[in-house]
Amino acid sequence: MSSPWESLLDESLLQDVLPRDSAHFARPIRDALAMFLSGLPDEDQRGVLRAQAALPPDASFSRRLGELARSCPVLHKLGQILARDQRLDPELRRQFRELESMAPTVPLKKIEELLTAELGPLELRGVALKPPAIAEASVAVVIPFAHKGGDQPGVFKILKPGIEARLARELSLLEQVGESLDDRCDDLQIPHLDYRESFQQVREKLADEVQLENEQRHLRQARDFYANEPDVQIPALYDYCTARVTAMERVTGDKVTSHRLKQPGGRRRLAALLARTLIARPVFSPADSALFHGDPHAGNLFLTDEGRLAILDWSLVGRLGETERIAVAQLILGGVTLDAEHIAAVLEDLGDPERLNRAELRFVIERRLKQIRRGRFPGLNWLIGMLDDATQNARLRVGPDLMLFRKSLHSLEGVVAEVGESDGLLDRALLSEFLRHFAQEWPGRWFQHPLSRRCATRLSNLDLTRTFWSGPAATARFWTGHTIDILQTLQRRGSAVVPQPEIAKRGEPCPSSR
Repeated sequence: MSSPWESLLDESLLQDVLPRDSAHFARPIRDALAMFLSGLPDEDQRGVLRAQAALPPDASFSRRLGELARSCPVLHKLGQILARDQRLDPELRRQFRELESMAPTVPLKKIEELLTAELGPLELRGVALKPPAIAEASVAVVIPFAHKGGDQPGVFKILKPGIEARLARELSLLEQVGESLDDRCDDLQIPHLDYRESFQQVREKLADEVQLENEQRHLRQARDFYANEPDVQIPALYDYCTARVTAMERVTGDKVTSHRLKQPGGRRRLAALLARTLIARPVFSPADSALFHGDPHAGNLFLTDEGRLAILDWSLVGRLGETERIAVAQLILGGVTLDAEHIAAVLEDLGDPERLNRAELRFVIERRLKQIRRGRFPGLNWLIGMLDDATQNARLRVGPDLMLFRKSLHSLEGVVAEVGESDGLLDRALLSEFLRHFAQEWPGRWFQHPLSRRCATRLSNLDLTRTFWSGPAATARFWTGHTIDILQTLQRRGSAVVPQPEIAKRGEPCPSSR
């Protein structure tokens, strides 16, 4: 490790802030961060070290990590993603939450210069700035303005000076870190995951952060997508936008996690609105390609003064196509019917068959079906957990949009938890929306082709018929698997009731024999 970072990136301190079951990743995280920081230009490295030196000598390790994230756009974005992860140390989460909307650091004079260079004299546009700037994020700063005619107030979102080149350098470094991890998997004792390819997918998505013209297009698409949702507000764009400046309607309110809702019912309704709007809406969209927000951290989700959910910052988005949503429906059906073979076939179609480790995939599926036999609902959280498990252990590779959807769900889980709702709301919201759409589809199913999945639930009549007739087989699979679960538990306790080879013959690969 490069010496300037040795004192900051202490492995034992990293272990303390990670979830207990992830503490063994402290060393690879330390080495990856050290390589990333050492690759920065000398001036950037000096800036990071100056920021660390400015902290009090007794500053906590979490505070130092928070300051480190502030110093680099890529780490800033990573900190926003982790800010609501309930598994992390509370102090570290608190530091990362400050990254969601920081106090502005770009001087007002510089902001005025940037705006004039892009738009010309503002008075000719009929607008006047209303300083100070109200927020700063990883790549942009936001400042209010007013129309001279007294129309709806707005805000300018302006790219920070030099951010495009800086982000490009850091994203390139991220890819190099992935290549290094690929070469050191055995040494670091981490799964073989093709880290370079995964980081390359991340790089392609994060590069959109500085493409404000893309965000402007996404805002228009999002307004169309949620046009019939009275409880949702997407900021309207104004005409004077450029490649470096977005002019849009100002939203007044506060982060959803800072709500003043005192009654549990109000908090539950807000949490349900988040789940329904950001997850269920794209999953059950009738569109061929459904837009979803790729960065739903609390700084981008406001409860407005009128009680609506405002969704901000549409620079990072993904799209769920027919293939992904049909796969989601089929995997959940496989979970409901405990059909390991069906799940395996769907996952093989989703990933790259040449890379997939089918033997490991079987173990992953059996572990996840065991959770259902123990009472877990086979919903979206169960499904995403299985995809994560298959990615880590069976080398499953899914497309960048599905990977981004997983990240989006992960961020939203933490936000919903802090809004004040218990576990399971995302699945309950998804089930409620499924039943509502299924009821709406039912009359038309009498005239639908048996194989057609052109409906919100993405289930054909043949899918439903197979699920109905698989009831006896699913029951048999449940009791067979349940019996094997019991026998394996007894084995682990030292009560060898049935020899291990006999259990394997009954269709359950034994973890102890792997």
